[in-house]
Amino acid sequence: MKKLWNMLISPITMGVLLFIGAFAMGMATFIENDFGSGRARELVYGAKWFELLMVLFMVNLVGSIFHRKLYLRKKLTIFVFHIAFIVMILGAAVTRYFGYEGMMHIREGESSDLIQTQNESLNVEVAQHGKVYKQNWGADKVNRKSGFKGKVKTENGSITFKMVEYLPDAYEKAVVNPNGNPVIGFVMADESFRGMGYIEQGTIRTFGNRSVAFDASKKADVNFSLKGDSIFIEAGLPIYESQMGSQEGKATHQPTSAITLKKLYQVGATNLVIQEFLPTAEITAMAASNNTKGMNKPAYKFEVLANNHSYDFVVWGGSNNSMVSSLEFDDIKVEAGFGFKHIELPFQLQLDNFEIERYPGSHSPSSFSSYVQVLQPGKNPEPFHIYMNNILKMHGYRFYQSSYDNDEKGTILSVNYDNAGTTTTYVGYFLLFLGIVLSMFNKNSFLKNTYIPKLVALLLVSSSLWVPLQIKADNEPELKINTIDAKHAERFGQLLIQDNKGRTEPIYTFSSDLVRKISRKEQMHGLTPVQLFLEMNMNYSDWVDVPIIKVSNKKLQDVLGITTSYASYNDFIVSGTGYKLQPYVEAAFNKPPARQDKFDKEVIKVDERLNITYAIFTGAYFKVFPVPNSNEQHWFTSDEAQRMAKNPTDSSFLANILPIYFQELHLAKETGNYAKADEYLEAIFTFQTKFSNYELPSSGKVKLEVMYNKWNIFKKLFPFYATCGVLFLLVLIAGIIRGRDLPGWLTRTFVGFIFIGFLFHILGIIARWYISGHAPMSNGYESLVFISGVTMLAGFIFSRQSLMALSATSVLAGFTLMVANLSFMDPEITNLVPVLKSYWLTVHVSVITGSYGFLGLGALLGIVNLILTISKNSQNRDRIETSIETLTKINHRTLILGLYFISIGTFLGAVWANESWGRYWGWDPKETWSLITMIIYTFVTHARLIPGMRGRFAFNTLSIYAFFSVLMTYFGVNYYLSGLHSYASGDPVPIPTSVYVSVITLVILSVWAWFRNVQNEKSLNK
Repeated sequence: MKKLWNMLISPITMGVLLFIGAFAMGMATFIENDFGSGRARELVYGAKWFELLMVLFMVNLVGSIFHRKLYLRKKLTIFVFHIAFIVMILGAAVTRYFGYEGMMHIREGESSDLIQTQNESLNVEVAQHGKVYKQNWGADKVNRKSGFKGKVKTENGSITFKMVEYLPDAYEKAVVNPNGNPVIGFVMADESFRGMGYIEQGTIRTFGNRSVAFDASKKADVNFSLKGDSIFIEAGLPIYESQMGSQEGKATHQPTSAITLKKLYQVGATNLVIQEFLPTAEITAMAASNNTKGMNKPAYKFEVLANNHSYDFVVWGGSNNSMVSSLEFDDIKVEAGFGFKHIELPFQLQLDNFEIERYPGSHSPSSFSSYVQVLQPGKNPEPFHIYMNNILKMHGYRFYQSSYDNDEKGTILSVNYDNAGTTTTYVGYFLLFLGIVLSMFNKNSFLKNTYIPKLVALLLVSSSLWVPLQIKADNEPELKINTIDAKHAERFGQLLIQDNKGRTEPIYTFSSDLVRKISRKEQMHGLTPVQLFLEMNMNYSDWVDVPIIKVSNKKLQDVLGITTSYASYNDFIVSGTGYKLQPYVEAAFNKPPARQDKFDKEVIKVDERLNITYAIFTGAYFKVFPVPNSNEQHWFTSDEAQRMAKNPTDSSFLANILPIYFQELHLAKETGNYAKADEYLEAIFTFQTKFSNYELPSSGKVKLEVMYNKWNIFKKLFPFYATCGVLFLLVLIAGIIRGRDLPGWLTRTFVGFIFIGFLFHILGIIARWYISGHAPMSNGYESLVFISGVTMLAGFIFSRQSLMALSATSVLAGFTLMVANLSFMDPEITNLVPVLKSYWLTVHVSVITGSYGFLGLGALLGIVNLILTISKNSQNRDRIETSIETLTKINHRTLILGLYFISIGTFLGAVWANESWGRYWGWDPKETWSLITMIIYTFVTHARLIPGMRGRFAFNTLSIYAFFSVLMTYFGVNYYLSGLHSYASGDPVPIPTSVYVSVITLVILSVWAWFRNVQNEKSLNK
């Protein structure tokens, strides 16, 4: 027994448990991506073996506390840190077994006391002799492998349900059965459903948002009826019919006329084609093949045992499944289906009003909220305003604003009942934060002499506060077109415009975004984005033959008949036949995304660029005019605003201002005198200020945003950081190998240059924060900019002990900013969606992304140490050993700091999630991979306790490869897995070839360093 206990609490067992947990959770994220969250929960998160893993991990933690005597006073901070995880695991257990969450839907003027839980279950009803017997089993109880058994007890005995087969991806098929019922098979297509459907006589089913009935007792959206051998159709909307493949127009279908197979019927926006009718059939499940992928769902095949007989029975699963399967034999009727439990509350909520606020000029919601009353027996109604991050708490239930109905007349509230679990978990979070903070100041901790109090102060300042390098124009040949003066264009760039998302911004910002989308460049042909935008609006005929549209694909270049990677507008147009890409665009959009090849994707991108160009030519983007004396928050083009103006004076101004302004610009280009053009431009400024019915950005803010775009500081910083860092790193390594100290003036020069770059970096972050009105961490570009800044901060902190840390972080910061400026990152400044308007989010993101800087520094220091290991020989062994030892100590402290920050950031994210939608942990891929990264770095920082992994070489090697979990947490989840945190839209970004090259290079470096390390140890032992 003692041997078993010692094994359970050993560091080796700790390492094994950490590895199994990280690997299993990582696999679960890919299972979820391919097969859905239900499958991931069944196989991993909700599995009994996963619970056992948590129990063993908790036992290991408890045993380690006593074995290593962490309860002693000098180790008290580490004791608190370890106790925190035990408490968090206990809190998770309480939530798992005693808490639940669900949704409540209420329409305006109505009340509800029912919540629908999010735990799916198999619900079975058995009707016999006028009595109904009900039974349900949780979906996690129904083993998706064969072997599950469940019984429903009746007065006449038990009916047993035994699952014989599970088909995770199945489709419905009607097969002839002499004992079956009439079945109709049809193809249905609308905005919510597209695919084949079957319906059995006497049933109602829902396909997408449409209900379909076949001789049912209740009416549905579409109703079929069987009279003799003929089928009839009726609906609440007019029904139109047309023959498939026919050129004839559609005609109104009469309800008294029988339907015809293969004919198209249109009910509102829903198209129906009746494919087949089987007089006696049953709907069964067939395993999906490559040709039947699409609208499929899981199927459970049961064997029903009753009265010494067995019957085949299929039950369909899936989150949107509404099908109830039925089986009748003898005097027994069985109905079964997967659904959600409903729980009755001891009070009611009445929705008085649902309110939604939108960003000016946009349909995008800025905020939405519910005005409700709490109705309790014997008490007066209690009004409450529920909105994002403002929670209603009542009798242990917590109500969060989640969503709303499409007609904006109803609200959807998420409901959480988990007081005990949440409180226990929050206690664990508090102990974790307390242990981390205390360990930073504990003189016995690994972080002594690392100036942590100063680091904490710096991070607090940077979290609460959060230039100039002039850009050179791209090496584009200048046009021979007489263009607008740059000085006037700069003033025009300060004119405000509304983008398609409702953000009011300077035209400089707007034109920069458009030019970047069209050309994938910051400037074109020696012109600023504003000059280009203004020229294309007023002189489109001069620009239709100028190559400005980016076309990367060689095959597409051949289609357009161009030899370079840029095409003009007219390159897409063929006289008499129209748009060259029309057939290619239609073919690309008709393919599902999974089947679109590189050519299809490039066609879609280029088509978008062409449409943007056309919109600029036609002035469709020139929305700079508010409607005078109106409550309308949208801005319009001059023609649109003129039609809406009520005052003749305003209407005249809107009709004439742009033609006159453009005419004066033409004259000014010839004469060089822009005085008149300036006057008319100022008139537009005045018009905006006078008639805008919401507060406009101040003049200073507009000028700062224009300046921010012109400087493009973060694009200029990445080569600056990288160059300084690489040169500094090479000089330092050469000095160590040769045994010579660097001149003081040289090190001060490098440090000074890097510090100047860091100052501009911080100024850029502050400027973007002020311009956008929110913390610049809401998308991939912004978070990478922030990560690179924290990386440099970490370098300066540890530069007191080794300048190698500063040089390494400079390289890492440069690389991070380079990735931020790649083509798939969008630097556009946008409005925030409501759920992101949270203080907790700002703190969570800033801390967790800040940890990436420290962990990245650890990886780079590991690489430097491997290079030094390779360089070690008998002449320089002592010098290099001293440097490796120093850098390894710094690396260890760096990783501990990174681990602390990613732990704090991850669990602050849990607090944000709980305060925003009532769930502190939901196994979203992002939070899962954050936890995996925590586990991996826990393993790395504790590897010294495991026999065989106590050397410096093992630690530095682990610090390098552990960083791949950070890359997966950031890039893998954000751009390759589905989840709440995904930044990318559409198809995943292809993995760059450089990633494979980097991995191979690191493997070669590691093997080479290991070989040299073995050689050096052997020579030392001789």
